[in-house]
Amino acid sequence: QARCTKRWPAERMPFGESTPFILIARCHVKQDCLAAYLEAAEVADKAVKESEPGMLHHTFDQDPTDPLAFTWSEVYKDDASLLFHLTNPPLVKFVEQHGEMGDDFSVEIYGTIAPATKEACNALPFPVKYFDTKFGYSRVA
Repeated sequence: QARCTKRWPAERMPFGESTPFILIARCHVKQDCLAAYLEAAEVADKAVKESEPGMLHHTFDQDPTDPLAFTWSEVYKDDASLLFHLTNPPLVKFVEQHGEMGDDFSVEIYGTIAPATKEACNALPFPVKYFDTKFGYSRVA
């Protein structure tokens, strides 16, 4: 019988508030709002590109089986970049528009972020799930 009591050393986890991470935001649109929603999403995307240098990757991807389901795929330089994104006026406006035109929204964060950043995310009006990094590397940055 194997003994599994060895603890993973914390020094092997160099990820935290100053390292890149991935955010996946899954959203679903109301049937009669699709065209307006796509327009609002495109406006938000362009504004993020122009105003957020810490957003390294930002795409709006359509689900292959549900024409009303979409995923924002985002890569952030660091926690400060996400915190700026959450308060950036074009994003705040888009979140408000989603409230009118969408019927589901959830976020998953892949990578270790600081407790204070998680606290800011937990205040959002939709669920956020965290996947902390155990090991690996990133060439993004």
